Amino acid sequence: MSFDQLMIHYTAPSFCGIKPANLFSVPSAQFTDKSYRAWKKIFRVQGLNCVFKKLQNRRVLVLVYNKSWVSEIISDQGVRNYLTLKGYRLQENGSFIPLLLERLCHSPCFPHEIGVVLGYPLEDVILFERFSGKQCKYCGIWKCYSDVEKARCYEDKLRHCSYLCSKWYDLGYSVDQIVENYRKISQVA
Repeated sequence: MSFDQLMIHYTAPSFCGIKPANLFSVPSAQFTDKSYRAWKKIFRVQGLNCVFKKLQNRRVLVLVYNKSWVSEIISDQGVRNYLTLKGYRLQENGSFIPLLLERLCHSPCFPHEIGVVLGYPLEDVILFERFSGKQCKYCGIWKCYSDVEKARCYEDKLRHCSYLCSKWYDLGYSVDQIVENYRKISQVA
């Protein structure tokens, strides 16, 4: 897949408004500043922010997130308490994202708190850490410890969104057209 196809595939749930953030990595050879700047501009129109961090293993980590949705997530007192225990100084504007990216790139232990930014239930994130990823009730896009049926439905929705958006992109649709098509389909369903 090209960088553009990866962006569409991995970030479709965010720009279609069904997921607060998406995180993925690409080989450094596929990542170009020109393409990144073009996508950042496209995402800004959709109300999203896009940041990246170069990793030491010749990969680039890309995070696309809805700033207002992430702010809403961290306004939840339970999430705030959890992130504060993890050492984050929280402000409503998502300014903890740079520290989170630093931790993703350089911490000896993976910062599982990224799960709350990605829209996974706080309970699942906490229990994943407690049980070291074992004893989950369902393993899909994330390891679910709470509501399995809800997790399966949400996962199906995310996969379907990525599939449709990738298909439309390959057919030549713009991101605006993709979002419009997805919204029309979502209203019917």
